Amino acid sequence: MAGERVSDSSSVEEPNYPIASVDSALRLLLMLAELPRLRIADASRELGVARSTAHRLIKMLEYHGFARQDPDSKAYLAGPVLVNIGLQTVRGIDIRTVARPLLETLAQTVSETVNLAVLQGDEILILDSVESPRSIRIGSRTGRVMPAYASASGRALLATMSDERIREIYAEQRLPTLTKGTISSRKRLEAELAETRARGYAVQRGELEPDVAAIAAAVQDSRGQASFSITVAVPAFRLRDEDVPRIGEAVTACARDVSSTLPW
Repeated sequence: MAGERVSDSSSVEEPNYPIASVDSALRLLLMLAELPRLRIADASRELGVARSTAHRLIKMLEYHGFARQDPDSKAYLAGPVLVNIGLQTVRGIDIRTVARPLLETLAQTVSETVNLAVLQGDEILILDSVESPRSIRIGSRTGRVMPAYASASGRALLATMSDERIREIYAEQRLPTLTKGTISSRKRLEAELAETRARGYAVQRGELEPDVAAIAAAVQDSRGQASFSITVAVPAFRLRDEDVPRIGEAVTACARDVSSTLPW
């Protein structure tokens, strides 16, 4: 397969001045889209490049959300961005369209603002937001990008990864402090992720903005791979300790419902 086109493009002539790295990256994307999982050795063989080159290429795709590494097998799978593109272009389904009714139901149930997010490298992008019906509420965050380590939506997804992968994403021990409540070290982040795994959802209080608290759960596919997360954002003064389990259960149930509606 090395040197051959993966897709049927026999009617298209090869460019006069092909860029090898772009060609290899695009062929990697096709492999990720077509194969259930991809190993570096297989990618190297199919592309006809050294393993180190294949590794650098797929790590760049992973950084931009097109690939995701399975923490157990270490193989690579289609990442959240590639999944969402597939849902939109191949299946004609946009994750926001699928999730929106469920987000609206959750917002009504908990009477708080609900967000849908995707992980891109070490940041979270808010794809959609349903505002709380209350007069005092957290406003829409649609389109905003925020650091994953300090957000509930990000930590819900980071918690599905291995500690090894977390150390790859956060190579430095120190993390930037955004507020006085922000987790400021990788050691504390790893401890928080362990708690997130144990309870099944992530919680943050005033780490991004002093007056905002949030509870989030990951949307996972049938193999347990996390692609998106759903967050309930609450004014910090209104989130009592006894409210956390109730909201946590509600957001976790919503994440399961969204997962069950997607044609994984």
